[in-house]
Amino acid sequence: MPHKIGPRRPFRHFIVEHREAKGLTQEQLADRIGCDPMTVYRWENYKVRVDFDILAAVAEALYGDMAEPEDILHHPDEPTANQLLRKLPEDDQIHFMKQIKRAANHN
Repeated sequence: MPHKIGPRRPFRHFIVEHREAKGLTQEQLADRIGCDPMTVYRWENYKVRVDFDILAAVAEALYGDMAEPEDILHHPDEPTANQLLRKLPEDDQIHFMKQIKRAANHN
């Protein structure tokens, strides 16, 4: 039977920074998600594993339908590439994605 390999370091997320940026307490975030406040504490302090479903629930609880789960993987004061791209007009988004694909194919 193969030996299970786990991560060498915690999965980095910025739940506490996003929660504080919204001015919410752990209790308020827990209430929005429908979990125990101690669970939020454990997520924020890397005591329990945070998977993509949890990140999606946190993102929706904090930002509604406008956020993507991966946004929680970045500090709230530093926009992600996806956030910047979403702010562009649709024509510019299409042009930018073509440029990225072209650059990726050249490497």
